[in-house]
Amino acid sequence: MIDEVSRTLVEVLETRAGLGPGWVEVSSLEGDATLTANKLHICMYAIDEHPHLRNAPPVSTPNGYERAPLCVRLSYVMIYNSTDHLEVQTRLARVVQVFHTVPVLGPELLRPALTPMVERLTVRLYSPPPDERTGLWTAYERGMRLALYYQVDVALLSLLDHEGHGVVKEHRIVYAKARP
Repeated sequence: MIDEVSRTLVEVLETRAGLGPGWVEVSSLEGDATLTANKLHICMYAIDEHPHLRNAPPVSTPNGYERAPLCVRLSYVMIYNSTDHLEVQTRLARVVQVFHTVPVLGPELLRPALTPMVERLTVRLYSPPPDERTGLWTAYERGMRLALYYQVDVALLSLLDHEGHGVVKEHRIVYAKARP
């Protein structure tokens, strides 16, 4: 499911940027991965549990209450690989324009495989602190480049197995008087 989020980002950029198809690809920053010249590379570098939805309450299902789906935040770095620095700036500016114009990707922009699982994706420009940027490029053994950093919320990951994971049968809160 997470790969479908990355593919959705590619499709949105290719259809909305007005630069034609084939200029965007999903890539890896791993040291031995080759970045194709004159392409925008969308590289995921982290998957985190969404901090604001970490303690979501149980969800009511026909079988009783179950744990809520896991909400994640996907972190991406986007780089345009070219020796023409002005072209790099132009392409990255187009990415910012697209995601500033359409920061919430609703069902009409999602890939068909995502629509049963996700209501929408929210794409946010992210500005990591300098030490985090340096650490990212150092970890992948690459020289630092002009890049955009984005976080994508919320990809909902449902339970794989509904049995054996402690299905909640009842959710109840009982209040008592506090002693003075």
